[in-house]
Amino acid sequence: MATVRIQEGLVRGAVDVSCYGVNFLAFKGIPYAEPPVGFRRFQDSVPVGPWNGILEASGHAGKCGQINWFTRKIEGGDDCLYLNVYTRGLAAKKPVMVVIHGGNFSFGSGDDNIQGPDFLVEDLVLVTINYRVGILGFLNLEDEAAPGNQGLKDQVLALKWVKRNISSFGGDPDNVTILGYSAGSAAVHYLALSPLAEGLFHKAILQSGVASTPWASVPAESMKESAVKVANLLGHQSKDLVQVLEFLKTVQVKDLLKAAGSLFTWKVSVNTFGPSVDSRAKTPFLTIPVDEAVKQGIKVPCILGATSHEAIMQLSVLTEDNLALMNQHQHLLYHPATRRFLEQQNISLDVVRNFFMNGKDVSRKNIENVIDLMSFLHFLGNIHHILEVQQQTGVPSYFFKFSYFSEDSAMVQKIMRTDLKGVAHCEEVGYLFNMNAFKKIGICPPKKGTVEWDVHRRFVEFWTAFARTGNPNPTTSNVINQPWLPVDGHKNGFTCLQMSSTLNSTLEPNLLTQFRSMSPSKEFK
Repeated sequence: MATVRIQEGLVRGAVDVSCYGVNFLAFKGIPYAEPPVGFRRFQDSVPVGPWNGILEASGHAGKCGQINWFTRKIEGGDDCLYLNVYTRGLAAKKPVMVVIHGGNFSFGSGDDNIQGPDFLVEDLVLVTINYRVGILGFLNLEDEAAPGNQGLKDQVLALKWVKRNISSFGGDPDNVTILGYSAGSAAVHYLALSPLAEGLFHKAILQSGVASTPWASVPAESMKESAVKVANLLGHQSKDLVQVLEFLKTVQVKDLLKAAGSLFTWKVSVNTFGPSVDSRAKTPFLTIPVDEAVKQGIKVPCILGATSHEAIMQLSVLTEDNLALMNQHQHLLYHPATRRFLEQQNISLDVVRNFFMNGKDVSRKNIENVIDLMSFLHFLGNIHHILEVQQQTGVPSYFFKFSYFSEDSAMVQKIMRTDLKGVAHCEEVGYLFNMNAFKKIGICPPKKGTVEWDVHRRFVEFWTAFARTGNPNPTTSNVINQPWLPVDGHKNGFTCLQMSSTLNSTLEPNLLTQFRSMSPSKEFK
């Protein structure tokens, strides 16, 4: 047992042992905000007040209300704004890494089912957080009672807690790195763009997502329509948004989530609730459209990356009929945000499709082409654009591509029960965190002496060095024999660390430059 004093009161954690036999202290379920219950539902979170006595922090708090994407079960509730701290000791002033979970802005949590601290806690103070998701975390009615981006503001509040309290856990508040994967990666990008988070972190790691990716934002007008639909499904027939909001505040979480979940669509990257422009909020997080905001660049040292076959996760749930509809109807193939992005880049939609599909139909028969097309449209295209922006900023920026496939650790293939081959979205996450939840399907921590062990150690050493200094290259290593160079200023590509069973530095072609040169300029006059 270990007890620490933070500004809000005393917290007692527990001694734990990693899967590799390393002792550490775990403080789980520490509140960082007042519970957003009752009238506070849909509102911005506020800091938690002080408490008397000792807060027992030996177990995780509940998840934020959500529908589990894998099981389709309703989990969690309103009272969910808690974080977890893992540390080797209380005296050292170690680098801090704050992890923002993924989950399409609609599910996920900071608990150790997915984000087991075993790998990263050795040389860092690790913080994992819950934040509100789905309708509870992002409903934007352009009203102070539902201003939008509540989940992102939760993250800001958690970072303020870290700045205020992390020194009590042996962490350095002046050396904080934020790391996110999938939607968490897009959230990291949003935090890097919002003035609300300025000065709260010093480095950023973005794994498979940026703020401008099509699935990472939802127009406020669309969310207003969805709120009315949800209320109607629950028996409230008014279209008046004030009345709708008051009604939705009174509904049980499980009923609210069930109704909101019924609006789910198979259309790729089309979300019901998510980040949005909230310029009418009293404390706005994002005042201009995201495609404008990203032009300012990430102002702290950053790592951006992707897997080699990102879209496998999305495509694994689509039927042959879904693919046939996408083949026939361009609006189903191209998300509205993707169309807008390509038009802004002076890139023809047909050029992109022909490059990847080579005249073939979007179908199961041509699934490898479809994977490459959808990976570009929903991930890589926007990542390449952000890398272009970073090349102009002069801020140290590093790019990686992860392509190591292992049947033993193929998380997406095992969970989704798909035969699609390739390194899918989030596949690298299992090399950074001990995914306790997936042991039942055979995904276990890497064993020493295996290729998986070397891959895992490279991630841990690169990420730890970056958190310490802003440069991912460790001073010494037994598994890293290739320096990781920043993206620098190449016109036609980006210096990229190819991460597979071995490491290799290459010039990754900038597909946007290529597509611009292939697109007829007359289309954009």
